Amino acid sequence: MTEPTAQVAAPTAPTEPTEPTAQPLSVGQEALWLIHRMAPDSSAYNVVMAARVLGELDLDVLRAALRATAVRHDLMRSAFVEVDGGVRRVVRDAATVRLDLHGLPAGLAEDELHDLVYRSTQEPLRLEESAFRVSFFRRGAEEGVLTLIAHHVATDAGSQGIVMRDLVEACVAGLAGRDPEWPPLPAGWDDQVAAERELLGGPDIAEHEQYWKAVCADAPTVLDLPADRPRPARSALRGATVELRFADELTEQVRAAAFGRGHTPFVFLTGVFQAVVHRHTGQDDFLTGWPTTTRMSRKMRDVAGCFVNSLVLRASLERDTTFEDLFRAVSAQVRQGLSHVGYPFALLPRALGLPHDPARPPLTQIAVTMVTANKLRPLSDILAAGEAGGLQFEAGPLRIRAFDVPQQEGQCDIMLEIIQSSTSIRAFFKYDTALFDRSSMERFADRFLRFVRAAVQDPDLPVGRVPMLSAQERQALLAIGAG
Repeated sequence: MTEPTAQVAAPTAPTEPTEPTAQPLSVGQEALWLIHRMAPDSSAYNVVMAARVLGELDLDVLRAALRATAVRHDLMRSAFVEVDGGVRRVVRDAATVRLDLHGLPAGLAEDELHDLVYRSTQEPLRLEESAFRVSFFRRGAEEGVLTLIAHHVATDAGSQGIVMRDLVEACVAGLAGRDPEWPPLPAGWDDQVAAERELLGGPDIAEHEQYWKAVCADAPTVLDLPADRPRPARSALRGATVELRFADELTEQVRAAAFGRGHTPFVFLTGVFQAVVHRHTGQDDFLTGWPTTTRMSRKMRDVAGCFVNSLVLRASLERDTTFEDLFRAVSAQVRQGLSHVGYPFALLPRALGLPHDPARPPLTQIAVTMVTANKLRPLSDILAAGEAGGLQFEAGPLRIRAFDVPQQEGQCDIMLEIIQSSTSIRAFFKYDTALFDRSSMERFADRFLRFVRAAVQDPDLPVGRVPMLSAQERQALLAIGAG
């Protein structure tokens, strides 16, 4: 998720809800709900996780497993409704979770299957009815695609992984004729909301706000990337994705170069992204959104919810700034920013006195985020590796493989999402199609890859010395000049 485009005020003490099950939202959830109201037909905030299921999955078992998982995670069965002039979360019965079943011929081509699944994930969610739905596309007797679609107001990438894991475990248990054996959750999403409200009403909130105001002090709040079309007066929240999968050798080189300098791959790739943005815009000072997790407590480890807040990273470059200079700056800001992660980004534009602009996200028009999986959570690790990873998770009589579906497109001008598994790194460039053609974003992605290779070879290289044009682009320009 990128930073929400709606500005909200700090919450006041909630009024007594008219329904006993109605619960208050976090500040981030309120902002996401406002965005949904402004663009209810947009799928930009649909968070998707899909898996290819091999083996015979009985549909009655799937239905029972879905109900059991929804009982465990109440955000799956939540609606978001207006109550007494505000918005509240209403928890409903597990039987209300929507399950869409699609029977497909066994000979359906892969590209047609991917197109069908993708189009299904683009259907907007009606939050007043439900923020979550599940689809199962059965292709033949022993193959299907299981898809989780939820609005960001109710989930995040990590939470979708938790729900998928629990749903698969419940299916395996059902196929064996038993109930899933989950340990009880020590906390729930409402505990997270209560902790945020305690922070906002506590003595430390002024210090957190001052920190972020200092980060943004005198920084340009508009970043004008060279676009193919003028910016429309109002963002439609429509987008597309260009994907890069790093070669195995480059993945190893990035990790070695990052860890060798005492940085993480996220810091390394964020610094490279900032270098490319600087070279594209010519701006020496700009802000980058950094959506990161707020799941800091162990008791929240297996809870599903919207555990995301956007922090701000500031890039300041001079003539001789090197990649290593950027890495050190990002690393320092990450360490400092995480100590202030609880301050909701949605409050910052108001604190800075910025007017609402429906044409662009506030503060940052670009963002970078990373989702990291590892072997400790094998199903999530396999799904993070993507279809090209060719990996498989054994789940009783079922075999689970990755199924790639583009998602969360058009939240801002450009968002770089990095998905890292134990074996791979994939970079997804999600862009606003009102501003950019696909060919332009493909060139941007190619330049990012070129800068990654340059930074791997020499982290002390000034970013201004990396060629912007590939050999093919230079030859094309020379040919035009010669003509």
